[in-house]
Parts: sequence; structure tokens; C-alpha cells
Amino acid sequence: MKAVESKGLHGRVIQDLGQAILSGEFPSGSTLPGQEECCARLGVSRTVLREALRVLAAKGLVDARPKAGTFVLPRENWNFLDPDILEWRLRSEDRDTVLEQLYELRHMVEPTAAFLAASRAKLQDFRRMGEAFDAMAAAGRTHDSIESDLAFHRAIIEASGNDLFASLGRVVESALVISFRIGADNPDGTEHSLAMHKAILDAIVDRNGSEARVAMRKLIDYSKGTVARVSEAKGSEARRQSKR
Repeated sequence: MKAVESKGLHGRVIQDLGQAILSGEFPSGSTLPGQEECCARLGVSRTVLREALRVLAAKGLVDARPKAGTFVLPRENWNFLDPDILEWRLRSEDRDTVLEQLYELRHMVEPTAAFLAASRAKLQDFRRMGEAFDAMAAAGRTHDSIESDLAFHRAIIEASGNDLFASLGRVVESALVISFRIGADNPDGTEHSLAMHKAILDAIVDRNGSEARVAMRKLIDYSKGTVARVSEAKGSEARRQSKR
């Protein structure tokens, strides 16, 4: 574990302990150091530590037992849909596996959401999707384009009318943000991506569920390919730099 700075102390302790667990520094079944040792190593009070442990327990990572200590739970207890856990896993050696799983999840949720939205979307849903698309087109390659892209996908999931899909929305958004970050260096992505989003929007507005589903699948595959190419290019560059 690393000592943390005072700014954002509570969140930093949660992150530090969470990453230590996911990295295997504290493997499943092990016991975290006692409160005094944890507080000393992290440079925090017992109050901050206890609150951080409550958050980690809610994520399924630990089980605090009075007078027995705080135990790291087996992986099957971990909430892998939790956005923080996703982020921590992406900083670990599991990164490639996590990316693959995220795209598998997107393929399960978003094409079906687009299909359902084509038959269930109401006037306000069409308006939200249209406004989000227009904002994407106006923003170009800026931070605002990420927000409007998220709003576009969020509007489709909400328009599906499936509450379970809506509950998965935060995870889908985490996958989207990750792909945006990695694919930001793609030189020809903006124009082509906009056209693919437009195809999805047009199919939903036309109430053509089959076409909306196909168009969404194409967009997800395009995003996955872009992320793979950019990641490989960055990896190759890093390897070249290390040989110098």
C-alpha cells in the first residue's frame, strides 16, 4: 500500500486498498493489517479507514468481523460491475481481459437496447437522441464530444424501456469512457464514427429495429477494432523506447 495525500483522502484510501486487493497484494482469504498498522501506513485516521472499509465491503471485496479482523473475500463475491472495480482492474495485468469482457457486455446490451428503442421510443426519447447526436457533431474531438456520445448511448438504453438495461447503464458508460480514452489518438475516427451513430439514429427513428441492432453492432465492432489498433501502436512505441 502507498501513503496517500490529504486531498480527496477518503477516495484515495478506498482506491489504494481496492487496488492492493485486486493486484493480489492482499489475496483472497488473507487478513488486512490491523487498524493501527493500516492507519500508520496510509497516514489516515481510524474514522477514515473504517469508512473506506465499509465502501469496500459494499463492493464485495472485504468482510470486517469484530475482534477477528478484515478478511479479503473470494473473487466470486466481488462486484465486477462496479465502476471503481472496473477502473482498478484496467490498471492491473487483467487489462486486456477486462477490455474483452466490456465489449462482450456491450454486445449483449446495446444492440438489443437499440432494437427495443426502435419500437418503444417516445417523442422525448427521439429528441434526446437527436440533441445528443447534434452535440457530438458540433463538438468534434473535444471533451464535450465524450459527454454527448455518452448521452446518445444513455438515451438509447433508456428508450429501450428495460429497467435492467438501465441498471447496467453505468457499466456500459464505463466501457464507453475507456474506449474513448484509448481511441482518442485515432486520426480518422470522428467522421466515420459520426456516420455510424447517424445510422443507428436513423434506424430507430424509422422504427426499424433490425437495422438499428445491426448498426449498433457495427459501431461496437468498429470501436473495439480502434481500441485494439491504438493499444497495439502504443505498445509498439513503448517497446521501441525501452530498447533505446
